[in-house]
Amino acid sequence: MIEQKGIKILLMNTERKVSKSKIIIRFLIVLVLIVVAVVLFQKKKDNRVEANIFQNEMDIVHGSDSADLTIYLFSNYTCAFCRKFFNNVYPELKKEYIDSGKVKLVIKPIALTNNEAVINSLKIVVCLNKYGNMEKLHELLLLEPKVIYSGKFEQVVDELTAKDEFVAECMLGGEAEVYLSRNLIDFKRLNCTGTPTFVINNKIYKGYVEYERFKKVVEKERQYALH
Repeated sequence: MIEQKGIKILLMNTERKVSKSKIIIRFLIVLVLIVVAVVLFQKKKDNRVEANIFQNEMDIVHGSDSADLTIYLFSNYTCAFCRKFFNNVYPELKKEYIDSGKVKLVIKPIALTNNEAVINSLKIVVCLNKYGNMEKLHELLLLEPKVIYSGKFEQVVDELTAKDEFVAECMLGGEAEVYLSRNLIDFKRLNCTGTPTFVINNKIYKGYVEYERFKKVVEKERQYALH
């Protein structure tokens, strides 16, 4: 009788220990799930991407290398909101942040189409940026983006490549094509879908906003970079 009572007590103690262990395990599982959910929520909320983006020697760069903040911009001239950014936002950004050495803007042109005219227009821009002066062409494409489909534009491209062997080699030798392809790969790797797309401190900002809203983003990300 005593032995049976002892066995019962032992079994009851064992069951209590097992139940207690199960409770602890369940609690730990719930705790882990909560932590994972919070991390995922914060990551989604913050929208900072894991993969870095780097400057290339063919990028169109405005600003000093010692700037507090680097803004990467995926853009193209067939994008109406990209042109709106350059016409409405960029002048103020340049005056307040770029010229003062606070911000560096790194433009990465991309072609979201297989249209030959579009691709060639970007090729000549990046080649002139590296080996010549692309400002006048940049201004023309912002003002008259459809000019790229004209015979006159093809003539201008032919004249520019004939005048400078480095530009010609860049255009025809594959350098510009490889560069634009890499930009598109980065664009897709970051799960971007349209232009303009900005990458600042590994955080993605999609679409066009007016300067005052963009300025708030710049200030926020400058503080983040400085800390």
